[in-house]
Amino acid sequence: MTAVQTTRDELSLIKSYLLLTHILKVFDTDAKRLESDAPMQTSPLYTEMIRSASSCAAVLLSGIRREFKKRNIRICEVNHGENGVDTDYLCRGLHGTLHIDSEPFHREADLRMRAYMGVQVAPVVTDSGRQAAPPVRGYHQRSSSIGTGGKKNSRSYSTGTFA
Repeated sequence: MTAVQTTRDELSLIKSYLLLTHILKVFDTDAKRLESDAPMQTSPLYTEMIRSASSCAAVLLSGIRREFKKRNIRICEVNHGENGVDTDYLCRGLHGTLHIDSEPFHREADLRMRAYMGVQVAPVVTDSGRQAAPPVRGYHQRSSSIGTGGKKNSRSYSTGTFA
């Protein structure tokens, strides 16, 4: 009889657990720094944004912990290193290990943190149903189309989020 392997859903839960615990630590550290450093005029606003995003992540983490109980998953050890994140876990009585490389881990954490803070990362769909692209260049750069033929282009950038 072969041993049952950890499913993709279970590995996804473990990965989400690792990301959310990391994100909560980052949010907590950043909020404490904002509160303790030289106060800026907008420090309370930034701290409130971080705390709100942190509570969103905490709700998701509590859901994952509930799912861990249902599926008999337990995290034994987590090690954050230069090469990435390594964890040992028990899933339905079976021991397993999971490694996530540092770059994809931090990229995913950044995307999730942006989503929890309400920072838009997905393309914008305009009222006309078109998908608006982000600006191709910075607004401080001059467009080569301005001043050509005596006609000034009123929109020297792509449609962006203002379409």
